[in-house]
Amino acid sequence: MKVSEAIKRADALRMNTVSDEQKAAWVLDLDGQLAEMFGAEPPANNWPEEDRVLLMPSPHEEIYQLYLICKIDYYNQEMNMYANDLAFYNAALAEAKAWYRRNHRPLCKRNWRVM
Repeated sequence: MKVSEAIKRADALRMNTVSDEQKAAWVLDLDGQLAEMFGAEPPANNWPEEDRVLLMPSPHEEIYQLYLICKIDYYNQEMNMYANDLAFYNAALAEAKAWYRRNHRPLCKRNWRVM
């Protein structure tokens, strides 16, 4: 998923007046947090010059649009909608983190010694 696609999906689900630049900054901020979790270098914000591919692959890429929806609701002071959307986002993020841990386990090369 690219940054513009995440913005387009969030806009389709939630009417808003937030600029695309602000939404791209939010998406790239989340991508930077995920890069830290992955142990990678956080990407630079070169949007709109570079509409880059985001780090989280399918089927977990929905966290970007859920994050945008949460941010939009928060800044529009729609607290009931924000609370509901945040619960969906947190569940999706927990599932994505669990997927990452399952698929990126470090190789265990320890020698066990009984004392």
